[in-house]
Amino acid sequence: MQITEIYADEVSETHLRNVSVNLAARDFAPPSAPIGASPETPMTTGVFLELPPGWDPQYHATPRRQLVVLLQGHLKITTTDGTSADFRRGDVLLLNDKDSKGHRSLVQGQEAVGLLLVGIAD
Repeated sequence: MQITEIYADEVSETHLRNVSVNLAARDFAPPSAPIGASPETPMTTGVFLELPPGWDPQYHATPRRQLVVLLQGHLKITTTDGTSADFRRGDVLLLNDKDSKGHRSLVQGQEAVGLLLVGIAD
């Protein structure tokens, strides 16, 4: 499984890259057959957000390392290196750009973007 990571380099510029989520067969839901599952990751917070159409032309950094799950709408992310990518319902991002120049999250179209943000423990 692949997700997109926003990360910062040593000079606080941000970039996008695809990263693999390692899955291994696990007896996760017995008595059902084993399924591919990632290692468990300690989480700290969870919040649902709704971003209105046109939000947000400003660059901002994440306040913590967190996963973002897009629940509805269309979001364009731009990093400080000028790279942009589009994300839609079902896409997952890893925000890993705390204390950087940040990224821009611009809502596309007339539909609000619904997000679930899940903080990852240090």
